[in-house]
Amino acid sequence: MGIIQELADVIGKLKFFEVVHEYQQGLYFRKGRVMDRPLRLDGNEKKKIKAEEKKLVSDGAGYRSFLLPFRRPKLPHKYKRSFITGLPLHPRRFERSRVLRPGIYFFIPLVDSIVIDSRQQKVLNLGNISVPTIDADIKTVIVSCNIRYELMNLYLAYTAVHDYETSLKDHTLSILAKNSRGKRYEDWKDSQVIEKLEKNVMRELKTIVTEKWGLKIHRVYITDHVAGSTQRVLYDGHPLFVPPTG
Repeated sequence: MGIIQELADVIGKLKFFEVVHEYQQGLYFRKGRVMDRPLRLDGNEKKKIKAEEKKLVSDGAGYRSFLLPFRRPKLPHKYKRSFITGLPLHPRRFERSRVLRPGIYFFIPLVDSIVIDSRQQKVLNLGNISVPTIDADIKTVIVSCNIRYELMNLYLAYTAVHDYETSLKDHTLSILAKNSRGKRYEDWKDSQVIEKLEKNVMRELKTIVTEKWGLKIHRVYITDHVAGSTQRVLYDGHPLFVPPTG
């Protein structure tokens, strides 16, 4: 029974298809490389394509002109001609993409694999950083931050950066720390200073995170900023700044 059960477990893990839901994106891997696949068009896109093809036929003197081999009108750039009917085929029918749209995808087990991730908006708690002020009597401000973002291109997020969520957290905290320096303690009580800080961090994030990592930044939130000490303790191998108690 042991061998039979092991075989049953192996067979159970051999999937021949994967479903990418409407709120997800996927990548199709073959021998370790991301493969591009025919682009899945939704109903509205197909209607628009058919309407443009129909208009092209009507502008070209009707269907008969496309059926006769020696009288076929010249097609616009990137259009193709149906081998059977001679009618024009929109270039979007032949588009391919590395990012899988919603649908069902069949693949060869042990050779191919599909990676899926959610493209729903997420709010990531970035924890906090400790920032010294420039007052004569230097104080320390503990700044907490959240970020709301959305996955736009799974291919970039999966291949351009290692562990995009952790990298997003670390990169945001680095930018937050840089933009938080050079302030007096009283500056942290000014709401306009906080709003400007949020906008500056968000603007700098976009140049890397959006363009190169495929992540859309919706908002950066400074959730808290309190006076604290620079006492450090280790949490999961990383330094953590602890505000004073009392």
